[in-house]
Amino acid sequence: MENTVVNELNTVLKGEHMAVESYDRFIHMVEDDRVKEEFQKILDDHKRHVKLLEKRIEELGGEPKEDLGFAGVMANAKLAMRTMGDKKTIDLVKQAYDGEGKGIAMVKEIIKGDLDDESAKLMQDILAKEHEHLFNINRIIEELEELN
Repeated sequence: MENTVVNELNTVLKGEHMAVESYDRFIHMVEDDRVKEEFQKILDDHKRHVKLLEKRIEELGGEPKEDLGFAGVMANAKLAMRTMGDKKTIDLVKQAYDGEGKGIAMVKEIIKGDLDDESAKLMQDILAKEHEHLFNINRIIEELEELN
């Protein structure tokens, strides 16, 4: 089972690495200071999730995967293409919301397998934080839409 758990956690880790890269890109593109500040908080959370996952994988005797793999590279290339040029803040925030939602769905699907209690607790904590991200991003979208 440990090998399966390590593989599942490594798959989630890849997603967290993708999130770190995505939010780093968004922070450099968005001009609204309030949005930039929220994205920085989310980026910091994803970086913390990376560290927690790496630690748990090592505790299980596995080796954390640092690379995104082909799918991750392609997803980042697609994001780079979508964010090229002049983008409105609201468009970037909606892209962040979409990415966060897809990430949550992916994690829920991955962790349906057999996780040990400690790994399952870690994943529940991470998911709770990512649902909080969705809520906060949605609030920003609503505020931005009210301004337009």
